[in-house]
Order: sequence, then C-alpha cells, then structure tokens
Amino acid sequence: MKRTGTRGLMAATLVLSTGLAVLTSTATSSAATLSPSTNGCDVLVTAPAGHDCLLPWPNNAFTKTAKTATGVQLNITSAETPINNKGVHISPTFQDLNDGFSPGSMIMTYVPNISLANSGIVDSTNIGGSLASNSPIVIVNTKTGAHVPYFAQLDATNTDASSRLLLINPAIALTDGVRYAVVLRNLKDTSNAAIAPAASTVAALNGTLKPASRGAYIKNLINVQLHGVLGSTVPYMAWDFTVASTTSITGPAITMRDQAYKTLPKNGTPSFTVTSSTTSNGERTVLGTYQVPLFLKAATITSTMNTNKAGLPLINGKLKWTANFVCVLPSTVSSNGPALPAVYGHGLLGDATEVEDFSFADKVAHNMMGCATDWLGLDQNDVFQAIAALNDLSNFHQVSDQMLQGMLDFQFLGRLINSPSGFATSPAFHDVSGHTLFQVGKCTYVGYSQGAIMGAAVSAVSNEWTHVMLGQGGMDYAGMLLQRSTDWNGVYAGFLNTAYPNKDDVQIGLQLAQLLWDRGEADGYAANLTTNLLPDTVAKKVLLIENYGDHQVPNVADEVFARSIGAAEHAPVFSPQSGQTQAAFNGIGVLNQTKVTNAALELWNFGTLTAPTDNSAPAAGSSGSGLDPHDYGRDYATIDGQIITFLTTSMVPDVCSASACSAAPGR
Repeated sequence: MKRTGTRGLMAATLVLSTGLAVLTSTATSSAATLSPSTNGCDVLVTAPAGHDCLLPWPNNAFTKTAKTATGVQLNITSAETPINNKGVHISPTFQDLNDGFSPGSMIMTYVPNISLANSGIVDSTNIGGSLASNSPIVIVNTKTGAHVPYFAQLDATNTDASSRLLLINPAIALTDGVRYAVVLRNLKDTSNAAIAPAASTVAALNGTLKPASRGAYIKNLINVQLHGVLGSTVPYMAWDFTVASTTSITGPAITMRDQAYKTLPKNGTPSFTVTSSTTSNGERTVLGTYQVPLFLKAATITSTMNTNKAGLPLINGKLKWTANFVCVLPSTVSSNGPALPAVYGHGLLGDATEVEDFSFADKVAHNMMGCATDWLGLDQNDVFQAIAALNDLSNFHQVSDQMLQGMLDFQFLGRLINSPSGFATSPAFHDVSGHTLFQVGKCTYVGYSQGAIMGAAVSAVSNEWTHVMLGQGGMDYAGMLLQRSTDWNGVYAGFLNTAYPNKDDVQIGLQLAQLLWDRGEADGYAANLTTNLLPDTVAKKVLLIENYGDHQVPNVADEVFARSIGAAEHAPVFSPQSGQTQAAFNGIGVLNQTKVTNAALELWNFGTLTAPTDNSAPAAGSSGSGLDPHDYGRDYATIDGQIITFLTTSMVPDVCSASACSAAPGR
C-alpha cells in the first residue's frame, strides 16, 4: 500500500502557487523521454580531493529504468562506492534491489567555501524557516509541488573545511514512491560574496555538459519542471531522486509475518518452554524459550536471509529457530485485576534481561508484566558482527537480515501473551490459586532507546498490539542518530573511521547502510504506524517520551519521527524562564490531553544542557547539567502512571499541571 501523503507540517508546507501544473504535468512525460541515469559518477559535482563518487546524494543518476512500483531501480556499481583501508569497495548488491532511496535520506552535496549563516540556511532550531519563500534550499515533492521542511549543517565530523559536505535532513519522512527535486540557489561564501552557479549547471543550460543525456535531463529539470520554483533564477545546482516504494522497504517484513503465522498450529500459538520461575519480594521472573520459523540460511549470528527466486524471504524448512524470553510480573493478582502485559524492547546491543532492570522492573509495582527477547541483529551477541560490518560495509546486509528475524521473534512473543493457549496455560504465570497473573489478549509494547527505534518498525508490522510507548527513541540511524550519539562516538565510530578514513566516504557509506537499515527501524515504517497502514495490519496509538538534551538518542530524531506519525505535543514544551525556543518543534501540533489521541509526544526537561545543532554528540559532563539524561525518568512514578493510562485508555493525562514537564535528574 502506498503512502498517500505526509503529515505534521502539511498545514505550514508551501504549495507552489505558480508552475505547479507544469511541475506535475511534465514530471511523467519528461521522465519518459529523458533518462537521469549515468554510467559512473555524476558529472554535477567535482568531488572533494580523495573522495570517490556518489554525490550529490540521493540521486536518480544512480538508478535505471525498471518495471518496479516507482519505475526505477537503484543501479549503483561497486566502482562508484567508497573503498576501505583494505582496498575493498562497498558492495551495493543488496541496495540495488531497492526501487528508490530511503524515506529519511540525508541529502548531501559539496559546495566549496559555502557559509550557511551568510546564505540564510537554517539549522534544527528554526525548521519553520526552511519553508520561507526565499529559502536557499528547496526540496520539492514533484507530485504535489509541496516544499519539504528541513534543517542543514556542514559535516561537523570533518575538520577539513576544503572537503566538508553540506548535509540536509528532511524534517519529516519523505513519501514512499515519490520523486523529489532538490534546488540550491542564492548561496553565499564565507566572505559573504555570492556563489556563482556550478560549472555543471551552466554547462547543462548551455547544452555543453557531457554526457549530453545528463545535461539534457538537468536542463529540462531546471527550465521546465522547476520553472515555478526558480522562474528566471539560475540555481547553483538542482537534481532529483525517487524514494523507494512501501513494498520495497516493508515487503520483506510483511512477507515473513504472513508466512510465519501460517505455520502456527490450530490454536494459533507458538510452542514454548519455561526453563525457570522465581519469586522474590512480590515479583515473579520467568525465563524460557519459544519456537519461531527461521528465515535465515543458518541459525547463526552472521547468517543472511533465505530467499526465493524473487528475492523475498522464505522459511528455512530444514532448521528451527529457538528464541529466548524473560518475563517479569507481579506474583499476585492485584485488587485492580491481573497485570497489563507488554512486550519490552531493550537498548543498544543489550539483551532481554534488561526487562529486569530499572527501565521496566519498577512498572511491575504499577501492575504491569513485561516480556522481552533479544533484538536479533543488534543484541549483545552481535557486537563483533557489528564491528565486522563497520570494517567492511559490504557486510551490513547481515545485520539488517538478522533484524528482520528479530522483528518476527517479537511478534511471536506477543502472540504467546495474547493467546489463551500461550503463557496463560503455564503455572509459571499463575498465582498460588491458579489465577492467571496477566490480562490475556491485552498485549502492548514498551521500548526505550534502541527498543523504541526498532520497536516502531515491528509495531507497524505486528497485529499483536495496538498501543505503543516509545521512550528516548527516534528514526534514521545513519542520517540522524549515530553521529549525534555519545554511544557511537565513544566506541563504534573509531572502527568505521579507521576502515574509511575519508570523512566524505564515511557519510556515503552510512547512507548505503541506511538503504538496508530501513527494513528494521523506524525510518522505514514511520508513515505506516498510525495511518497509511501496511496490508492486513491494524493501526497503532503511540506515545513518545523524550528527555531534553539526550546524549545517546538526539531529540531531533524523535521530533522528525513525531512529525512523520502526525503526533501532537504536550504544551507548553518549555517554561518561559528556560530561555529555550519552541521553533525546533515547528509542525508538531498541540496535544489535547482530555481526549483520545493517535500519537503524542512529551518532552521532559531534567536540566540538561542543549545538544549541538549539527551532527555531533553532546560533550558529556561529570555533574549537573552536563550529565546524560538518557535513562532519566524510567522509574519515575508520575511518568509510569502516565504511560499506563495511555496504554489502557489512549489518553495522555496532563501530569505537569499545564506547565512544561520537568523533574530533578535521576531515574
């Protein structure tokens, strides 16, 4: 099912008042007669010294015409991709199966000596400003003519100003299957002098750009398709790209879900085994395993997907997959009834035992049950596989394939909670009188950090729950999350930077990885969570909780996700005395906390310093406002009560008395 439109900033989004008919009417006809494709690097950008290719990005120059939902297919060759320190190009074999680019693509190009401030290019503190009529960067939806909000920065990870890329992040997920055009115009350099149009742009308009086919395509794009945006203005540069279709991104996960559920017995329940059950201080901990159809070629952490001739996942009928589970729950039935159950998603490279820790264990005291399994692909057993992928990004498909198997594991865990033939049949989940300790058929989802980022994806696919709480999460690992995280810079960036010492190649490599990462994280599923539902899937109601200045998962990634799912936010976000601005939240509506909501965002301020506005991580301090608030509030009774109320009523109670939400530092 294709997405029919974006949400959040639609009311503020500019629709072209002139040239819209030209843009929409010529988009198809011109594409039919002119091909954007190139053989090798695109001639639009003279890449910085030492960098290889694939700029500007994303770019239909690196596609070919195909019988796909979008009419194109990626056509990146290994000769165009970055080379690691062992002399190995990144293999694009699996990326080239996509029929377009990522819905969260970070748009990248090189503009020598550009000054963002002098050019009037906005950062993440003024997203609304990106929609100004004279904006120097314009991202145009060629289907509707609407302008897409964004924020931009120069690559803060690159200290060499002569090769630093311009990085542009859409502030809302781009629409699946739609072609977008990017325009750079009226730019200024560090001396505040106007930057002349790129030589390739001038050559294209003069008919002298080689190859001539590329020149003709760019000339048509500027003069005909973008006439309503540019008029007589000659841009610095313009190009286009197509976002992958919903089927291309989510098809593997849906295929796996549908095949797997057909294998269940008549009672609809996976087989499971309880291996231990202990009770202490009124809390029951149950450990065990359960069976899930295996879609990997082998039951190992480096195995890749077993596929059919069409390249879609296929059950491996020769092997079984045994998943683990850890459940924590009250050992007695409360006077309010059995516990509310949740599947719990753990954090970065952790494991299922996190459900026993502070992130969920305190919720047991509030009459909840949490059941967790390992996030296959990114759990503690996958650390060395992740490092191997960073050393050679050709191996990243192993990570994404494992993530898809992990998504299926979570759904089957939800089925064990929901089915009367599941956990409810085991004495481990009964009190001394034989009463079931949890509400059968009432499964919800609760995830923090990685458990929120990946939890959004599995929630968009699963029919085992309808209510979702995502704490300290977001979307777009490669474009927004990694380089803004202290987790990444503390350890993992070192492996990637050593393997790919050219900073521009690092950005390209991460975007190539994101094309596969989309299949298992929020970036690929944001617009399918609350509306534009995937086939045979129920809608979800979602509560997002973010901690201001988070060091590990940047707020900006959660706010882009919030716009993409149409979330409204508790207001006021900040107190007048804080000196902080509302501008970063442009496009996120005000939440009515007296009514049922489909999607809500609430920010908690624990007194942490504001995070950088570029793609760098906060500087960690040792005390006070320099501390990382990532884990704060997870065993705060007020927040727990709010979460449980939402999971049971679809309402987000105002626990902040119509004021900005703040609390003392701490869990």
